[in-house]
Amino acid sequence: MSTLFLILAILLVAVGIVGCLVPGLPGSPLFLVALLFARFCAEAPISNMELIVFTVFVVLTFVADFFVPLLTTKVFGGSKAGMWGSVVGLIAGFFIPIPTFGLGVIIYPFIGAVLGEKLIANKTTKESFKSGFGNLVGFILTTLFKLALAVWSIYKLAISFPSVGELFDNSFFKGILEWFKLS
Repeated sequence: MSTLFLILAILLVAVGIVGCLVPGLPGSPLFLVALLFARFCAEAPISNMELIVFTVFVVLTFVADFFVPLLTTKVFGGSKAGMWGSVVGLIAGFFIPIPTFGLGVIIYPFIGAVLGEKLIANKTTKESFKSGFGNLVGFILTTLFKLALAVWSIYKLAISFPSVGELFDNSFFKGILEWFKLS
């Protein structure tokens, strides 16, 4: 039974990592479910407090995913037109069939912010691109935070399931795991 939960947890983390980059896939919540499998279905050294802290980070990530790109657009001089343009660009990215090789989640909000600033707020091209760059910075920040949660959940899974821990039985991974134990 433990092996089944191991496979499910690994699959959840794998899909969660994709969800870090693709809007619409709930990356961080999948990491949480994987940790819950580890906590309640294996002899895992995951405390209730760690689950609570991880849950708080998942909620913060979910909220930040919506607001940080808008705030960084504003910080970089964007107006409401740029912020709304980025939202429209993100939504349009789901429906525009132009192949972007997985970069639509970055390209379309950027284009939306630039067009919103240029066409609606009547800003200069330089100001419009600065606003779009702010949106890009926000996307990168939230993605990095989600990937940090991915690393945390992978580490916890690696020490939770003995068979996964055995996969990390070489000196490179032992060094990484020891580093995490020190922090």
